[in-house]
Amino acid sequence: VHCGEVEVQLNTLTGRYDYFGNTVNKAARMEGACVGGAVAVTHEVLAEAGDLDDVCVIDMGAIELKGVQGGVSAYLLLPSGLAGRREFVEGQMTLKREDRKLIKEDTLRPESKTTR
Repeated sequence: VHCGEVEVQLNTLTGRYDYFGNTVNKAARMEGACVGGAVAVTHEVLAEAGDLDDVCVIDMGAIELKGVQGGVSAYLLLPSGLAGRREFVEGQMTLKREDRKLIKEDTLRPESKTTR
């Protein structure tokens, strides 16, 4: 989840509004950064939310999001009743980071060529 200014345009074919801009892109990318059982939010959302006494907040640190320049300060939110899942969620974050690292390494690794 992310919050901020968006561009809005009425789609005359469907009668629905379309939303564009960096805020929409960042919100969509945050969804991909989340792990099961939690809600991923940016620093802007956390600042706007105010009182979060009933929520367990896990700092993800600065994460890279595709199409977004610079690191984004991100947090995972769990209801306080599910705070016992914190260890599990943090483990999932570690696995996700390792998967990303492996993917990056695989794409950077030159293809092995066999010579005859």
